[in-house]
Amino acid sequence: MEMNVRQLAMVSLFMALVTVATMIVRVPIPQTTGYMNLGDSVVLISGVFFGPALGFIAGGVGSALADILGGYPQWAPWTLLIKGLEAMFAGAAVRRLRLDTSRTTVPMVACFVLCTAWMVLGYYVTEVIMYDQKAALAEVPANLVQASGSVVLASLLLPVFSKIVPGSLGKGQGGN
Repeated sequence: MEMNVRQLAMVSLFMALVTVATMIVRVPIPQTTGYMNLGDSVVLISGVFFGPALGFIAGGVGSALADILGGYPQWAPWTLLIKGLEAMFAGAAVRRLRLDTSRTTVPMVACFVLCTAWMVLGYYVTEVIMYDQKAALAEVPANLVQASGSVVLASLLLPVFSKIVPGSLGKGQGGN
């Protein structure tokens, strides 16, 4: 995977954007000491415009940084994997299905729903490992709310970012 300077700058910018979007709205969940946020919307957008590999980096590292900077370092390795894969799945689906990234379509929303379902499942399994099944089940509703809000926000942001991101990336790296 070879990146030019512009791609490196854009991925770094999105990594920071994921971190900020994750940290701006944080609703604590007492059962597992986790929190609800809207960072997944930018994680999804990162996958869509940067593809699987760079999306993984922007979404995963940005989300893990939010955990570290926000006082949840025990979650960072799990978040790196869960959110990184969420972005990777979005990027792979968009490319495989050749989805139009300039506007929100039903297939794109379905892609977002499936990718955020992975996030809910990923955190459920992680919480079973870190805590127990009871605590993990208690957090599922909050994760579903987070997923739903992120799908809506990503769907609204997609057309906006399609005007900004594709022109800055190399051919085949983003956009349509």
